Amino acid sequence: MSEMVYRQPVWWGAQSFDTSQGRHWHLAGMDLSIIRHAREWQFQIERTPTQGEDNHDWRRDDHLPETPLGELRRYVFRQTTEVLELLPRMADRSVVIRPVMPLFVPPGQDITFYVSTPVWVSCHAKDLDSPLLDIPVVRPADTWFGPNMVKGEICYTTKVNGHLELSQLTPRPFRAVTPVQIRNLGNDIMPVERINLPVPFLPIYAAESGRLWTPTLHVTMEQHQRIPRIRIDTSISSEAGHVTLLNPARRGSEEHALIRVFDNLID
Repeated sequence: MSEMVYRQPVWWGAQSFDTSQGRHWHLAGMDLSIIRHAREWQFQIERTPTQGEDNHDWRRDDHLPETPLGELRRYVFRQTTEVLELLPRMADRSVVIRPVMPLFVPPGQDITFYVSTPVWVSCHAKDLDSPLLDIPVVRPADTWFGPNMVKGEICYTTKVNGHLELSQLTPRPFRAVTPVQIRNLGNDIMPVERINLPVPFLPIYAAESGRLWTPTLHVTMEQHQRIPRIRIDTSISSEAGHVTLLNPARRGSEEHALIRVFDNLID
């Protein structure tokens, strides 16, 4: 992770632990304790029953709570190293967004709206490709996306406002912004009622402000076509300013994989 000075505190980053030292994070209703021992990392996890996507409070304590948390996970090593890195990561399944008010794109129009989706927290030890921990900060609800119960996929769902101005989108520490550009080259009005965002294909970046970003998703409806053409930008919108990559995409963006995933992008 590149060094960057953020204009507001961020919950992610590299953490140094002495042997037998622990730290505790309160993340939007999820409590996470991390303890380093000579030959193992321990993670303790507990969620409040009322945890919801609107909760974005967080803090870090340099001491552990007096009472251990509910779930304990142990990861054993020949020898642990002192640094563990906490990073945001995009969800492990596509996220279906439903604008609070339906949007309609008339023929010949080209618009960009800004949505945000919940992120996961991943914990990385030195020299390991896979994270030790990879869990949602706040787990979104499940939904089915597809024309019927046979053809489709299980996804997460979240409601969004679908702002047309970035300034209208409140920064949230546990959600990442994705600009969605929709171009309607067809002859009919294009309804935007549910959009299946392929977030496992999106890397996640941080801007100097501390806001989380992904590349832009381009959706183009051609004339006489029923299924839109999809493209993911290889760079981040200039509106984000200077950014640094925090976590790569979970899945590669090979074209054959994209076609299979996006057959039913707009339902």
